[in-house]
Amino acid sequence: MNLKDRGITVGDLLILVIIIISATTLVNTFNKDKKTTINLEIQEIPTYQKIS
Repeated sequence: MNLKDRGITVGDLLILVIIIISATTLVNTFNKDKKTTINLEIQEIPTYQKIS
């Protein structure tokens, strides 16, 4: 059956909600990983001080 013929069902909405929640969780996980990687790289930069 076509979606136009039967309309949107509860199953369709449930699948859509699951996809949205999964995508949001994955994006948040990757953003957290990226932030920790950037913080680690910044901490590893050596600094040199001129001694007079």
